[in-house]
Amino acid sequence: MNQRSEQLVLDYLSRVGLALYGRVSAKERTAYLTRLRARIDERREAADNDEVDTVRRILRGFGAPEHLVEEELTGQTLDLEDDAMIPNRPGHANRPPPPWRGGPSQGLLSLLEGPSQTDMRMDGRTTRRPGVLRNSLLMVRHRAPEAVALTMFVLAGVWWDVAFLWVLGAVLLLLSQVWGAREKWVGVGLPLLSCVVGVALWNGEAKFIDLYIQQALPATGAPALGIASLVCVLFLFPGAARSARAADRSAHLAAADDADLDVD
Repeated sequence: MNQRSEQLVLDYLSRVGLALYGRVSAKERTAYLTRLRARIDERREAADNDEVDTVRRILRGFGAPEHLVEEELTGQTLDLEDDAMIPNRPGHANRPPPPWRGGPSQGLLSLLEGPSQTDMRMDGRTTRRPGVLRNSLLMVRHRAPEAVALTMFVLAGVWWDVAFLWVLGAVLLLLSQVWGAREKWVGVGLPLLSCVVGVALWNGEAKFIDLYIQQALPATGAPALGIASLVCVLFLFPGAARSARAADRSAHLAAADDADLDVD
């Protein structure tokens, strides 16, 4: 089973569960998610492969989670020509305006988080995806090994004297169940290749190869490895953040189910 494909399915089911929350009982929600998972697995087994693109096409065939839930609860197929299902205002009109046009100012926190994106819901409302800071906190909470690995990469990138910490980050990267084979190849291979190239480009002089490496490694090898490590952080962070958000949604759903069962 492809780990990244499975993560896509879990993320999709989490979004469906969130759309169902508050509209059906916990038992009904669990039963529906079980049936939906079975339908998804049937299509995955019938497909030629279980790659990410294939699974994404399968999930796209089920429709957006909000659409799927609305069809399940109302019993009617959503149609753009159905006036009852068309929002009164265009979707972009519901997006929050920027601060310079009277929208909410997020102050210093927005500088730390960076620009967040806006997701459109069926009912016309918008939800904002967490920024860098929020994603980082979720990773520390739900994906601690991956958070440590990225931290080691950042330290190796900004402080070349401790470039050896990259080794620890690389080990955690290889042991990770979140990143796939491609991410692991890039995360380990790119810094190593950059380090080798950096050592080869050193223009100093040394009589013996061991002395050459000893002098070239801190001079050009470690900086090249550090810069490549920072590039890898930008490449690896989105996947780890998605996994952490999915884990957080699953935790909220589990807590909600427990609360509903207590009430029942």
